[in-house]
Amino acid sequence: MKKKIGEVILQIIPVMIGVYLGFVVSNWSETNKTASQTELLRNNIIAEIKSNKSKIDEVLEYHTMIRDSSRFYKNIPNIEKMPSFFKGTRTITLTNSAFDTGIQTGLINNLKFEEIQAINNVYTMQSAYKDFNKLILSGLITIDFQENEIGIRKFYGYLAVSMTDVVIQENNLMRHYDKLLEKIEK
Repeated sequence: MKKKIGEVILQIIPVMIGVYLGFVVSNWSETNKTASQTELLRNNIIAEIKSNKSKIDEVLEYHTMIRDSSRFYKNIPNIEKMPSFFKGTRTITLTNSAFDTGIQTGLINNLKFEEIQAINNVYTMQSAYKDFNKLILSGLITIDFQENEIGIRKFYGYLAVSMTDVVIQENNLMRHYDKLLEKIEK
């Protein structure tokens, strides 16, 4: 009987070692896969932020010109015509698909807490920027601009105020983009 128990134990030990090694290898493989996916998410967020930064960089100069020109023309006497410098609000759409994917997959939780906070802050600012741009367009559509001096001044005033806020938001986004990229780029 003792001999049979010894034989059984000798047969169980290699099986147990094999199962244990199987778990170790599986766990190691899963850890590597998660780390790889997290790094891919990080790279996608970096690319998305750089793309959004580039989009803002393309319109920031135009919005600054609209703000400054509107301020100037609003205060000149005898305004007789609508501005020729205004070519629309040129609002842009900023993307957030990499961030959304990170949230949906849960991979964002594998980043450092400080990185998550910085990323979330930037995407929250982008959302506020998007909402403000919608508000500007809505206001532009609903304001009754008439082709007289009062209507033209009203138009210049609206552009001056709204573009001031847009330029402030765009500059803030640019600063936060730079801080975020500095923090998450390796």
